[in-house]
Amino acid sequence: KEEYFSILERVYDILAKSDIKIIISDDLKKKNNLQIPNTYSLVEFDTLAKESDIIFAIGGDGTILSTVRRIGKKQKPIMGIHIGGLGFLSECSENNFEKSIHYVVNNEYGISKRMILETKILVNGKEEIYWSLNDVVVDHGPSARILKTEVHVSDNYLNTYEGDGLIISTPTGSTAYSLSSGGPIIYPDINTITVTPICPHSLSARPIVLKANENISLSFLDPFDGMALIVDGQIRIKIVNRVAVNIAQADHFAQLINLPSNGYFNTL
Repeated sequence: KEEYFSILERVYDILAKSDIKIIISDDLKKKNNLQIPNTYSLVEFDTLAKESDIIFAIGGDGTILSTVRRIGKKQKPIMGIHIGGLGFLSECSENNFEKSIHYVVNNEYGISKRMILETKILVNGKEEIYWSLNDVVVDHGPSARILKTEVHVSDNYLNTYEGDGLIISTPTGSTAYSLSSGGPIIYPDINTITVTPICPHSLSARPIVLKANENISLSFLDPFDGMALIVDGQIRIKIVNRVAVNIAQADHFAQLINLPSNGYFNTL
């Protein structure tokens, strides 16, 4: 987004005046014809994640989601500076970020630990692992047919859902896609996993909230062309009916910065 560059320049100036070392992801180089100031120290994202004490994610909620995934297990406190429309995870916007940065510089902030989901899927005989802060979705894709998904919770049969798919969400993700599908709003400090059916063809299929230490396994009964696994709305993995998907709480947590001027219920 074009606003990113003007915000970055102002953030840089504020931090530089406070004698704080600033490093910037070399993703900046992807912007064609951008004149990058010589004072900017650009490094690879992995290096940035390793060396930073705090990470500013400038963009939307999607920027925070992808940043959490890219950091991996070595999480650092993240403060979102929001640009544009709906932003639920960010602590400030382009209108008040200067005041918010001063809170951070003066160590006047808290850290909210957010649960992450770990999804394991066997693709072509190889196990792949994906982490998500919001949710994992099984989607029926372009097909107009009903998708049947059998769900087990820690080896106990839960249900066979028939509909457009399923959302497996964290408390953070409870206000995302799950909310739109009739799922409950869950306070982010409560570690739970919610299973929310998407347009279920049933009067009895309802969202269910589970303990965070449960293991959820998904399997697919009938041949189905086009279904996919979607991670945080950003990564789409095509899956086939013979594939088993296992979802559980990850060993690590995301760390989102909280500012004294904000509050969860104000944002909600």
